[in-house]
Amino acid sequence: MLYNYLITALRHFGRRKSFALLNVLGLTIGLTASLLILLWVHHELSYDTQHRQADRIYKVNANFDTGEGVQTWSSSPGALAAFAQRTLPNIEQIVRIRSSSEAELVKSAGQTFTGDEGAFVDPAFFTVFDFTILRGNRAAMFPDTKSVVLTASTAKKYFGDQDPIGQVIRTKEDREYAVRGVLADFPANSSIRYDLLFPLEVLSQQYQANDYWQSLETDWGNFNYDTYLLLPQASVAEVEDQLSQLHRTNHPFYEEDDLSFYYTTLPLTDVHLYAADGSEAGMQEVRLFAIVAFVILLIACINYVNLSTARATQRAKEVSLRKLIGADRGQLFGQLLIESTVLFIIAAALALLAAYLLMPVYNSLSGKSLTFALFSQPVLVILAGTFLFTLLTAGIYPALLLSTFKPIQSLKGKFSIGKSNISFRKALVVTQFAFSIVLIVGTLIISQQMQYVRNKKLGYDRENVFTFGMRAMYDHYEAVKTELEKQPGVLAVTSADQNLVNVGNTTGDTDWDGKDEEQLFLVHPVRIDQHFLETMRMELVDGRGFSGSPADSAHLILNETAVAQAGIEDPIGKRFTLWQTEGTIIGVAKDFHLASVHQAIEPAVFHYNQKNWMLYVKTTGEQASRAIAAAETLWKEYNPEYPFDYQFLDERYDALYQSDQRTGRLFNYFTAVAILVSCLGLFGLATFTAEQRVKEIGIRKALGATVTSIIILLSRDFIKLVLLAILIATPVAWYVMSRWLEDFAYRTEIGVGVFLLAGCAALLIALLTISTQSIRAALANPVDSLRNE
Repeated sequence: MLYNYLITALRHFGRRKSFALLNVLGLTIGLTASLLILLWVHHELSYDTQHRQADRIYKVNANFDTGEGVQTWSSSPGALAAFAQRTLPNIEQIVRIRSSSEAELVKSAGQTFTGDEGAFVDPAFFTVFDFTILRGNRAAMFPDTKSVVLTASTAKKYFGDQDPIGQVIRTKEDREYAVRGVLADFPANSSIRYDLLFPLEVLSQQYQANDYWQSLETDWGNFNYDTYLLLPQASVAEVEDQLSQLHRTNHPFYEEDDLSFYYTTLPLTDVHLYAADGSEAGMQEVRLFAIVAFVILLIACINYVNLSTARATQRAKEVSLRKLIGADRGQLFGQLLIESTVLFIIAAALALLAAYLLMPVYNSLSGKSLTFALFSQPVLVILAGTFLFTLLTAGIYPALLLSTFKPIQSLKGKFSIGKSNISFRKALVVTQFAFSIVLIVGTLIISQQMQYVRNKKLGYDRENVFTFGMRAMYDHYEAVKTELEKQPGVLAVTSADQNLVNVGNTTGDTDWDGKDEEQLFLVHPVRIDQHFLETMRMELVDGRGFSGSPADSAHLILNETAVAQAGIEDPIGKRFTLWQTEGTIIGVAKDFHLASVHQAIEPAVFHYNQKNWMLYVKTTGEQASRAIAAAETLWKEYNPEYPFDYQFLDERYDALYQSDQRTGRLFNYFTAVAILVSCLGLFGLATFTAEQRVKEIGIRKALGATVTSIIILLSRDFIKLVLLAILIATPVAWYVMSRWLEDFAYRTEIGVGVFLLAGCAALLIALLTISTQSIRAALANPVDSLRNE
């Protein structure tokens, strides 16, 4: 029987080639897009799930309630792990990780390697996490502080085909380490990824004691470590309270009941997709594209339902004859369901081929390195899910509808599909175009926000400025600066201790007259020379800048937000202490962005230093290449072992929005796919409508109807449906995109023009799609259509 079903299905497709082609094409495009999106979604959701105990591993985050809001840091002090391991029984194991520049330059077997990433880790790293160990003893990867563990690709790079175990490398700090283990390369879906791992005990031995902290194990002031806890399932909230109390008890600046500081934890599997404070970060993007995949697949299924039910009248006699010769409803239902299954299998096979061929392009667009393996779990799960979804939405309803025909009425030519079914079909057309309009609005608003970001005034001039860390040039700063200023195209040379596009340093070690003893005030300190503000065209709203005199070592410049949040009135000349240096406020800088526009402007303070490790070179733009060449020549003179690595500030700024820009690009492409699939369905319905009304059109033309009036007649009902879709989609699109924009502290406004443009675009697309068949029908010779009457 199954064989007969298949033969019948193939014969039916042969007789209705255009119907089959439209359905297969729509499903193929929808399945291809959905498959690509869902592979990306699966990859994002799979981060850090490779560890057996992933559901019991948590990352510790520090929270500071400043009164103006809560700042959450994803790092913690080194002392926290040491104290917690000794005093908190609920914690099974603790791992600290601190990124290191130790591996920036490595010498091995007479060769020099640069650009690798290293980290200091606790020995428990290898037992808490299940990264694959290829060589070495998991329980004793660091037998001493002269040990290092490499990834497989790093070991191959350093030693070729030689056995790496026991081999010695020398780092940029001129320290020697012997290779004691080799790890498989960190998975692409791991939030922890390094090339070399060093024992954290090295940092303990190198710790420089100061007035506050005598050792790394007692240092509660430097939040330089990522701390991970392995916990029993039910003790998370209790451990958070214990960690907070532990910090307040041992930190000299906190009282035991001071709730302005506390710790929270984030599950390891949430680290990639959520911010440290638990708010959505990448998860918003994942959810958005999962919905887009669902919408595209739903639109493709709607096409199938619409075309199948629209052509039901053409199959009425066939189905009725089958009933009269003994076919029961179940057999008819099975036959029609097999047809849907065959169509899906054909479309799925084409979609798999298309996805495989498009994967390199898709990886380039999405910034991923996904691989397409037909029998991999993600592909099989996605295929099974989409098959069930497609079968339920696009197969069962048409099969039920056709199998319920009354044979006598159908054979007498009195068959009617029913008003309820026609209304249902119209509702489906409205649904798919409403989805398409929402996607068009989303595309327009994302593009508008990205344009807003690019044109946003940051409070400084980032154009034609490149910067780089000086390394050994630092000790020759004045000579380097003088030589660069002589070069054509160089307007100015200055220095700072951070990249202004994304200032990372933060301290709460501040004081001023009138400060509330219980007030927690976090500020971003930036060390600059006397030319920095002028070179970066940063404005002062009060006071003056640095002059370069020795007195500037005790002078400070605050931004407007710092003055406002500190509550300092008439700040010029007032005392302000930064760390242990008591200084005087000599100026107030106009607010500037210290990070992306996702974040509100925070307090910042400039303090003076004659030379700093980051060099800023302002060029004319036209001769920027000559300035870069001159800087590279000087670099090779002082740093011959390192490659010259520079970056323009506007490029660094754009890099802050790579994820948003990628979202915008993908949204554009998938919106185009949704519109294309919607148009295929509309084209099919328009074709069918024209075929059904061919004799009516012939009579109207014979009675004098114009081509224009016939086009309007055939298009009118479809245009009404699209207009209704615009009305439904507008509030939905406004709500969805308003939520998306909430992630930006500074954002564009959603104007009426966006919805008008999206509506007009949808209407124009629908008109162009319908008009091809409407014009063809209107221009047909009425004699041909009436010949058989």
